[in-house]
Amino acid sequence: MQFYKIHCPSRYFPLFVILTLTFAIFSFSPVSFHKAMVFLGEIVLFFLGVLFFKRRVIRVSLWMVFCIIIGSQVSSIVSSGDYIIPLTLSNLSEFQAVGYKVVLQSLIIIMLYILFSLFIYKSDYKTSKRHFLLFFLLFVVIDGPVHHLTRTAYQYYKQISYKPNYNYPEIANKFLKFDFYKAQDLSRYFPNGAPKNIIILFTEGMSSKVIDSENERDLNVTPNIDSLYEEGLIFKNYFNHTAATFRGLRGQLNSSYQYRDGVDVKGEGFFQIDNATVSKNYINRLIALPEILNAYDYDSYFIAATAKHSNLNTLIGTMPFKKVYGMEDFNWHKDDRMSDKKIFTALKEIVSKQNSTPFFIGVYSSGTHHGMDSPDEKFNNGENIYYNKFYNYDYQLGHFIDWFKKSSYYKNTLLIITADHSTFPAPDFKKSFNTTSDYFVDTIPLIMVGAGVNHQIIDANGSNSLSLAPTILQILNINYGPNYFLGCSLFDNKCSSKYSHISVIGEHFYKILKEEDGKYQVTPADSQKDIIDFYNVSG
Repeated sequence: MQFYKIHCPSRYFPLFVILTLTFAIFSFSPVSFHKAMVFLGEIVLFFLGVLFFKRRVIRVSLWMVFCIIIGSQVSSIVSSGDYIIPLTLSNLSEFQAVGYKVVLQSLIIIMLYILFSLFIYKSDYKTSKRHFLLFFLLFVVIDGPVHHLTRTAYQYYKQISYKPNYNYPEIANKFLKFDFYKAQDLSRYFPNGAPKNIIILFTEGMSSKVIDSENERDLNVTPNIDSLYEEGLIFKNYFNHTAATFRGLRGQLNSSYQYRDGVDVKGEGFFQIDNATVSKNYINRLIALPEILNAYDYDSYFIAATAKHSNLNTLIGTMPFKKVYGMEDFNWHKDDRMSDKKIFTALKEIVSKQNSTPFFIGVYSSGTHHGMDSPDEKFNNGENIYYNKFYNYDYQLGHFIDWFKKSSYYKNTLLIITADHSTFPAPDFKKSFNTTSDYFVDTIPLIMVGAGVNHQIIDANGSNSLSLAPTILQILNINYGPNYFLGCSLFDNKCSSKYSHISVIGEHFYKILKEEDGKYQVTPADSQKDIIDFYNVSG
């Protein structure tokens, strides 16, 4: 490789180039002053420290690798507002899902750092042993980009090398229960009695902060959901218990935490294995909501925006639904997932086929994924992709609800609107909806309409989405049966679970605490051994 020699009166020209590039990018990004100073300080220390090495090829190689690391971390901060995390590495193989704009932006930033790293200094500079001390300061003292990447890599390695103990009876027994809730009268919420059918919408990455009735910004991004706040059963202060989609969907339907997500060092991650291996590893691992309803003669279906034979659809099928639909079932062959417009058309098609048998239908829409823009409806001038995609989702949802209310299913079918997890707290999201959420744990919607439900707003008191499965079973008046549910029904004021206020993403633990002003705060927490043990049960 040919490197450029810059004949400059200052030996620090390459350093100046990278500092200028970093400062220029950060000046257009909502990065904190402290984080920016740590970045710039680490760049200076690394440049001076690398002078310890006499051989020019070592200096050049180290400087280029360092610049690639800096470029990757800078692109992560611009895109997500934070350093690279294990979840980012786990989902690299699904880069299409974040949208081409985000991918292109990240590649441009990284390529700029690679290009600018070629302005390398001359090889005849004197070295000093004191320079080596700068590496000590860099890797031990400063909690900057390199330190964060090292920590992320270690956490990611632990995740991908994780091997659950499939012979887990002794571990599982301490989580085994034989009822789902403590019986209580729900007639004030459901005066017509238990609904016959359930439809549940798992919206991709939707914090309740995007809903106008929650953020109180009068944006008019979600007019149809806002109308439901005037007629439905609404739960506020309700949080996601995990992320991302693989964990979120399975975890809510099982009322469980799940460790594995995405990629495995042995090639056994969800993005690496085939359908048969997914089925083998996860079929009957836990007792899930669809399995319970199947025993009560429900027809259970799931409609996922992704491909019919994708591992996500296969994982959902292990719970087990009687049938899982993918995009090919509805003649959709564009990109790797259905649009929100198409998914609601598919839902109407499946619901219309139902007869006298009770049914449970789950739906996963994907149009609001991080980095994606709306292919259909735009909000105002269409400049803000967050407004666009949530406005489009609300628009398509509104059309479905109009049809639903006119159908014969409305009186005996409960429609539940929630999310697989919260919105990733990227800078543009926080700016768009004026939120200060710092973690991938936030309030998510839980809205119930149809089946004669009474309009009420209920405080979930900071409970998380481990509550979903037992809540649905209590609504249906189905109790008693072996299960490993960790959460409590939101209607059950006699149930107490310490997990209801602990959200976990891999090895990252968070507590949901109520402040003196009545608001809820998410804070990092220490790991818990019993949850780590539960990973051996759930996988």
